Amino acid sequence: MMSKLKSIAILSVHTCPVAALGGKKAGGMNVYVRDLARELGRKEIIVDIFTRCESLDSPEVRRLGPNVNVIHIPSGPAKTLAPMAIFSFLPEFTANVINYQRQQQTHYDLIHAHYWLSGLVGLKLKTAWKIPLVQTFHTLGLVKQRFLPGLSEPPARIIAEKQLVKQVDRILAFTADEVDHLQNLYGADHKKIAVIPPGVDVNRFRPVPARLAKDKIGIPSKQRLILFVGRLDPVKRVEILLSAFKQIDDEKVKLVVIGGESGDENLGRLKLSAENLKISGRVTFLGQRDQIILPFYYSATELVIVPSSYESFGLVALESMACGTPVVASKVGGLAVLISDGQTGFSIPPNQIKPLTKTISMLLQNRKLRIEMGRAARQSALKYAWPKIIPRIINCYQALI
Repeated sequence: MMSKLKSIAILSVHTCPVAALGGKKAGGMNVYVRDLARELGRKEIIVDIFTRCESLDSPEVRRLGPNVNVIHIPSGPAKTLAPMAIFSFLPEFTANVINYQRQQQTHYDLIHAHYWLSGLVGLKLKTAWKIPLVQTFHTLGLVKQRFLPGLSEPPARIIAEKQLVKQVDRILAFTADEVDHLQNLYGADHKKIAVIPPGVDVNRFRPVPARLAKDKIGIPSKQRLILFVGRLDPVKRVEILLSAFKQIDDEKVKLVVIGGESGDENLGRLKLSAENLKISGRVTFLGQRDQIILPFYYSATELVIVPSSYESFGLVALESMACGTPVVASKVGGLAVLISDGQTGFSIPPNQIKPLTKTISMLLQNRKLRIEMGRAARQSALKYAWPKIIPRIINCYQALI
């Protein structure tokens, strides 16, 4: 008789799922890990999320919801570090997770690791605890290099990803496109891969009347907005959006950029780019925003733009669609799957200014099309509601134990 899944350990070593969104390391992965854990908790599955302690003020254990705890594990200095700086502290992190498990006398049926750093910890815990390991990569080093010429990912990352592909029990991928990358670039066994897209909270992300949404975020009712949400990593190609926006000849339209944090070199770079393009007065950089307020921004805007050169999935696009706002996105990765071109939004070639400018201009001028696309986008997003996604993930876990 098959054992029933009762508890799992989730590893999110380099970024905490409750961190403010839009920072250097806090983006779609944080949202996915947090929402996945909450949905599992609602299904009476106990979830412990192990993440690296980045502040002495962080409590050892923080309750995230019913049956879900975030556990801050000391490893290295208690401050924010870049992923490669964390690499050398992984043995300490692993040892402290094992110590915590022994002290609490907890038992886990399965480990789900997120990103390659967590995967390396997962391999050690899989051996120590003699339980299966599921890996979600979120991004892959060789794929990032392919889509961002000139970018060189650390060799340690590539070696680790190849090792994980061979040694984990299951790879949970978001799209068929990701499966192709795993097979063609990493030699993954397709029998080891399960394809399950992320979910979206369609109760939080839902259409709000534009006037109410604008009032909530302090925007004049007649102000027209287009919106970018996300980390300001170069792969997001916000500079392409800035160049395209310069060509939009309508002073009533403003571009709002949500993402970035104080001291972020990418934020400074993009602000300088806006100044050089002479559009500073029409672009607002808002920095980080909590997810609670994001639905009001999505609902207050005419369009959401996702100009990335690479996205493993594209949660921002899905959130926007759930709010009934059409998306203009690069035809890459998961975005190519999410957007029904011409129905829920438009897919455009990545890294090209002219097609982006043309599409934004056309949609800004066609209110009827925006409304029709927004309705279709909401209906499409409902297919990704968490209650439809979480049983598939639990079945994936259950098959391993």
